[in-house]
Amino acid sequence: MDRNPSAPNLSFSSLPLGLLAGFHPPLRGSVSYVKKKFDLFDSNKDGLLSYEEFRFVLRALGFELPKPQTYELLIRHGQKPANWPLDQECPPVYRLFNLPTAQAIAGTLIRQRDPKEELRRAFRLFDIDGKGMITQEDLRRVCNQVGNNIPDADIVAMIEEFDASGKGGVDEDEFLRLMMSKK
Repeated sequence: MDRNPSAPNLSFSSLPLGLLAGFHPPLRGSVSYVKKKFDLFDSNKDGLLSYEEFRFVLRALGFELPKPQTYELLIRHGQKPANWPLDQECPPVYRLFNLPTAQAIAGTLIRQRDPKEELRRAFRLFDIDGKGMITQEDLRRVCNQVGNNIPDADIVAMIEEFDASGKGGVDEDEFLRLMMSKK
């Protein structure tokens, strides 16, 4: 695809970072990103997550694990609360996750992601009406939602630049090619 040298130096991957960061594993896989989510959902700020808090962290990281799978993680990796009597077995629902454990689990889940499927999910967030392409209006709406005030002329130029087939929007295949070429 030929690039228009007079077009602004913009790309989908640099625009709504708040959304795309959630669907590109290398951006999301950082230890500090997981820590931010951990801290956000650690409601009593004790450095430990309950089962429900841990489920919220996983959702915030883009993982919708079924309850049985999350429960299995709790059984295998959850720890007893510090005040739990040593001579008593701790039922899994009372076990907790510390930050290193949450980071290790999140890291494993992130490495198991399919990058193309993550990008398809990102595309669907942009394609607000499900019409099969990202239009200028879609891009404008998403930018406004994430607080990114991009001039209208730049939005028009971006869509025109990346709309390889000239149909008035960026379809899923064009989006995937564009985003996969950023690696």
